[in-house]
Amino acid sequence: MSLFSQIADSYRRTKKPKDILWNRLVARPLAAVLLVPLADTRVTPNQITFTSLALFVAAAVLLVGFPGYTGLLIAVAVLELSYVLDCLDGQLARLRGTSSPVGAHLDFLMDELKAFLLVAATGARLWRADGQNRWLVEALAGLAVVASAISLTTFVRRPEYLRASGSPRPQSAGDYGDGLDGATATAAPTPPRSFVARAAAAVESLGRLIIHYPSYLVFVAAANRLDLFLHVYLAINAAYAGRTMLAVLRKLGRGAA
Repeated sequence: MSLFSQIADSYRRTKKPKDILWNRLVARPLAAVLLVPLADTRVTPNQITFTSLALFVAAAVLLVGFPGYTGLLIAVAVLELSYVLDCLDGQLARLRGTSSPVGAHLDFLMDELKAFLLVAATGARLWRADGQNRWLVEALAGLAVVASAISLTTFVRRPEYLRASGSPRPQSAGDYGDGLDGATATAAPTPPRSFVARAAAAVESLGRLIIHYPSYLVFVAAANRLDLFLHVYLAINAAYAGRTMLAVLRKLGRGAA
């Protein structure tokens, strides 16, 4: 079997039935190129997960410390490589049949840390560019917003909350075990029927796309508009956190019947 055939076979065997376009066309095919030489080694999926985090830290350092357009492109290129490894860990686990809940939760933890790093590094870069303190204030507020969104996601997935609120079971850990999948996912939505429901579903789909920043950050970097990314990314996280908190209040805040 040729190398190309091995890569294509590895991709087919490890892809997810439902995946976003960026993963299907870019991230997972690139990960499959790395998957072939790693498949028969002693490298573990968790080791790849930690390597992905290390690369992301390097991207954040470059984002802050390497000013100018070229520096931005290099930083985002390293970040995208980190995301390819973020996909690779799950693909390697599926190829070997070693996927596990703890591995999936470790991957989610890494995604949390990366979100914090990205917001902080973006704010620091914008502040260094023009010296305006508003970027530091926005980044600080953004960290609180993203932390709130992630904490709420963790809470509404807890079996105790699901039992108390009568909510449907969220996706299993294995469903979002790599590649930022389900960063703010709960239950799979019911297909909407009314126009209002369809419009709300379209807005939520856009929100999930914005949360999944590797899908478009390269285009943001090419346009040199990291400022817009920070504004929109934080706005979507704030909207998600607000909606989820209202749902928690509605389900758990009722008085005794």
